[in-house]
Amino acid sequence: MEEAEKELERRSKFLSSLIQKKKSIEQQEGLKVHVRACDMPLPLQNHAFHYARLHLESLLPGTKLDSKLLALSLKKVT
Repeated sequence: MEEAEKELERRSKFLSSLIQKKKSIEQQEGLKVHVRACDMPLPLQNHAFHYARLHLESLLPGTKLDSKLLALSLKKVT
């Protein structure tokens, strides 16, 4: 009986991870972000996009994004 419970738990975790991956891919496709020029390594780009997304999500509706403030806060994080 324990083996069956362990197998069900393993499958549940696997399915949960698949669902989370699919949601993150759909969310990234919805952003429609394109890199115009790049002079930084890929891991740093990923970090910058992740942080920018968090910054955008934390803004109140109706407020404009201040690119200078975003750049300064990104420098502080990295």
